[in-house]
Amino acid sequence: MNKVEATKLKEAFDQDGVVVIRNLITQQQLDEICEKAEMLTRKLPKRSGKFSNVIKGLDRMDVYFNDLLCKGPQVAILEMLLGKKPEPTTASIFTKDKHSQEVHPHSDAMKGGVVWLAIDETNIENGCLQFLKGSDQREAEFVHLTASEPNDLSCHPDRFECAMDPGDTVFFRPTTVHWSGPNHEGSIRRGLNFFYVGNP
Repeated sequence: MNKVEATKLKEAFDQDGVVVIRNLITQQQLDEICEKAEMLTRKLPKRSGKFSNVIKGLDRMDVYFNDLLCKGPQVAILEMLLGKKPEPTTASIFTKDKHSQEVHPHSDAMKGGVVWLAIDETNIENGCLQFLKGSDQREAEFVHLTASEPNDLSCHPDRFECAMDPGDTVFFRPTTVHWSGPNHEGSIRRGLNFFYVGNP
């Protein structure tokens, strides 16, 4: 990424609270991530209940994911977007199939940045991420939203449908309203999430 591209990306991030970078991670890297994640998840007990399709703390289970969280290519980009070095918090994997729960529109009460890497193709049919652009600058307006309570924002003029191909990566502020719908397709939709704190 050259200086002009970086400047435009930061301007978009400052305005919208969310940006997407295409093809940030190669297929070879994705295959390695999947192999490592599958090795870890096979060892974990089966869970049920709300958001049981989310496995947090991968960075504490394997040094590979700790290195990705702290030293992956997303770190320098997020630092540029935030204007300060992000403090790594945790790495998680989200697996959404036809039985997975819908995550309703919400924002998170923390400063910093979130990085979501698409492992599989994501689209509206299999429950891709959606955002309200600029909502991080209007926190009071959306403070009532929670991930477990339905709120239909499908017709909101600031809605951004974040369809991605494998290797695409979305960067967003936790305070930017975000959600993901149900998986009508039934295909597996996996994403790797990196959380960072730090007041930009």
